[in-house]
Order: sequence, then C-alpha cells, then structure tokens
Amino acid sequence: MNDTPKPLSFFDYIHIARRRKWQIIIPLVCSFLIAFGVYKVLPKVYRATATILVQAQMIPEKYIQPTVTSTIIDRLNAISQELLSRTRLEKIIEEFNLYPDLRKKAPMEVVVETMSKAVEVTFAKSLQPSRIEKTQIAFSISYEGGEPRTVMLVANKLASLVVEENLKVREAQAGSTSEFIDKEVSRSEELLVKKEQELRNFRERNMGQLPQQLDANIKIMEGLQQQFRRAGERIRMAEDRATIIQGQIEILTRPQAPVTSSGTPEELISDADDLSGISGRPVPENPIAAQYNQFKRDLNNAQAKYTDSHPDIIDLKRKIANLEPEAQEIIAKQETAAEARRKEIKAQQDRTLSAKASGPLMDPATESLIFRYKEQHNSAILEAQRLREEEKKLMQQTYLYQKRIEDTPKREQELVNLTRDYELLKGNYQSLHDKKMQSQMAENLERKQKGEQFKIMDPARLPENPVRPDLQRILLIGTFIGLFSGVVLAWYRESVDQCFYTVDDLEGTLNLPVLAEIPSLQKEKT
Repeated sequence: MNDTPKPLSFFDYIHIARRRKWQIIIPLVCSFLIAFGVYKVLPKVYRATATILVQAQMIPEKYIQPTVTSTIIDRLNAISQELLSRTRLEKIIEEFNLYPDLRKKAPMEVVVETMSKAVEVTFAKSLQPSRIEKTQIAFSISYEGGEPRTVMLVANKLASLVVEENLKVREAQAGSTSEFIDKEVSRSEELLVKKEQELRNFRERNMGQLPQQLDANIKIMEGLQQQFRRAGERIRMAEDRATIIQGQIEILTRPQAPVTSSGTPEELISDADDLSGISGRPVPENPIAAQYNQFKRDLNNAQAKYTDSHPDIIDLKRKIANLEPEAQEIIAKQETAAEARRKEIKAQQDRTLSAKASGPLMDPATESLIFRYKEQHNSAILEAQRLREEEKKLMQQTYLYQKRIEDTPKREQELVNLTRDYELLKGNYQSLHDKKMQSQMAENLERKQKGEQFKIMDPARLPENPVRPDLQRILLIGTFIGLFSGVVLAWYRESVDQCFYTVDDLEGTLNLPVLAEIPSLQKEKT
C-alpha cells in the first residue's frame, strides 16, 4: 500500500463540501440565529444629534470692533465645562428622569459621569479646530440613551443651553470689558485733572519766570536799567541845581550895598541863572576814565542778564581790575579840578553880585528873590529825594527781573517735565476714552444680539435605528464564526472517515488496479 497522500485538487474540495454540506450549513445557521438573538437581547442605544451654526457678526467689524476676542474653540470649551458641570447635568437628569435604574443603585456622581460620557461635541469634518476662522461654521451636539424620544429631547435641551450660554458668555465678557475700561477712564481722568491742576498751580506760582516770558523780562530789565541810568543823571542834575541855588541864597543873605539902578532883582536872578549854568558845561573826559566807566556800565548790564560765572562777566571784571588804579587816580584829579572850578565860579558870582548890588540887601525885591531861590532850592532837594526813591525802586525791580531771568532755565526744565507727564496722561486718557466708546457699542451689539451667535440649524430628530448594538456587524461576526465552525467540523469529519469515494482514492491507497466499477443505480421517481 502507498501511504503517501495524494494532493487534493479544487474539484476534490468541491466534492468534500458537497459531501459534508450539513456539517457546514448547520453551524452556520446556528451561529447566525445566535447572533440575531444576541442582538435582540442586548440593550439598544439611540443617538440624537443637533447641529448648531455659528453666525458671523451682522454689522461689519470695520464699523464696530467686538470686544470678545476669544476663539470659538475656547468659548465652546468654556461652555462645555459649564454645560457638563454637575449642577447642570443633575437638573437635566431630574427634568427628564434619566437613568432611573442606575440612580437607585449608584450615587449621583456616577450617574453624572455616565451622562457626561454620553454627550459629545464635534465640529464639521471639513473644519478642523486649528483652521477655524471668523466665518460661518457648524458643530453638533450628540446624546446617546436607551429611549429614542428622551434622547431627542435631551439633545435639543443641550443645544438650547449651548446657545443661551454663549449669549451669556459673550454679554458677560463684553460687560466686564466695558466695566474695566470705565474704571480705567475714571482713574485716568482723575490723574489728568490732578496733573492739570498741578500745571496750573506751577504757572501761577512761577508767573514771570516762565520760558515764554523770557524775552519780555529781558526787554523790561533793559528798560529799567535805562530808567535807572536816567534817574541817576537827573539826581546829579538836581543836586547840582540845589548847590548853585544855595550859593545864590548865601550871596544874597550877606551884608551888601544897596541895589543900584544898574541891576534889578530880576537881572540878578538872570545873572545867577547864567552863572549856575557854568557848572553844567561838559568837561572833557579822560579816555582811560571813559573806558573804565564804560566797562562798569557793561558789567552792570551783563549782571542783569547772566550769572557771575558767565565768561563775559568774568572778562569785564578782569578789565575793570586792570584799569581801576589808574582810573581812580584820574577820577580823583577830575574831582579836584571840578571842585576848584566850582569855587572859582562861586567867587565870580560873589564879585558879580557885589558889583551890581547898590543898596540894602533886605529890601523887598531881595527878599522876594531869596524867597524864590529858597523855593527852587527846596524843590530841587525834594526832586532829588524823589528821584533817589525812584532809583531805589528801579534797582529793586531790576534785581527782581534779573532773578526771574536767572531762574527761567530751571523753571523751563520743571515745566518740560510737567508738560511731558501731562501730554502722556492726556494721550492715555484719549485712547481709553475711544476704547470706552468702542466697548459700549460692542456691549450694545451683544445685548441686541447683533454680534456673533450660535443658532440651531438642525434640531435633533427622533432616532429610528439604534447606533448600538450594530445589527449588520453582529450578524457578520456570527456568520463568520458559523462558517469557520462548519469548515472545521467538515474537515474533521473528512479526516476521520476511512471510506473510499472515488476509484482514484482506491487505486492510490491500495496501489491496485480497479477491474470494474459498479455505478450507483437510483430509482427514478415517477
């Protein structure tokens, strides 16, 4: 006998399948029926889905800029956290009487967790979260449960809560932004008013020392210096006039011969006036003394404008110090010569009046002349005193304006600092005020529901078929298991079967030729 098995052909497998068809069909049918029974026994889970459309802002953003700048993902995550909170889910569970069996067995935390797992929020397939822009997009809210109508109602409830919560979130964010900007505007306004008052007080306190008044102060000080010099000249003239008149009075009060017809009191007054003018004739001034006096005048003018550390003042002081010894000597000589001239003039006046006087001195005409001279003398003395007071006031005013000019740079720096702070506060206040107006318009936009909104585009419908368990999948798995079991069973039966079904099997096994084959005779049915 040949123990080597002959390889099976495709037709051999066909014959085996036909021979063992019941071993294949029976497991397949049984597995299919079992799978169908399992489907019937398993609890059914239905899903209802509501689609929500995100509508863009109705008014263009170039007119009103929204204050809610968070993305849809962020807001949806925040809304989901609020929606799936224990408080919200407990209310929904109690409202729709969800999970009654589980609520009897497990605590509320387990029931809430079970429901949170049954809720799902998904975006449209064509829009991924990373690519979401400010356009119209949609997302869906799904809920799974065992009762179709309840599932539909819960899904619609969740969708309406999302829409309401979005409105509340946007309005709250817009309101909080507007409130914050209002507080900042108030605080900035207080700082601005305080800085304005500080700037106003500074200008009032330093009036006359402000930078814009520097040119006016310099001109006023120059005018005061000129008035001061003129006042000094007028004082000297008044003193000289008083001295001359005093001399005339002394001449007239001496014992004199009576006045003759060759001279009247009026002529004496005229002659005295002519003589008094002699002392007023200009005397040629020495060049060194003139230069010395000019340097001193220049020094006074420079000290009125600059400080002692200024280079011009230092140079003038050095020049004055170099000329002072020689100039003082020349001035002393000039004063001595002037004194000699005054004495000579006085003596000449005495001689002239003595020659013209020819009568008693105290006659009415002389007394009238002396009275007039005394009036003129007193007037000159009073004028000199008045001019000295005026000169003193001019000096005080010159020092005052000199002090103002010296303090102007310091006040200018202080004013620059105050003005800079004021301008910064003013710009910040204006910017905040503009933002306040924008935030108020954005808040009104949200309150009137003209901004970005969530709108239920497709409410949840009553589910007709459960999503779990999947009938097709269960039947497919059952069919596969039954077919696999039938094939294994048929193969096993074929392996243990020792019968020969074909001539080839017999010859191949016994290694003997078959002489004759009796065909299978079956009686035909009539």
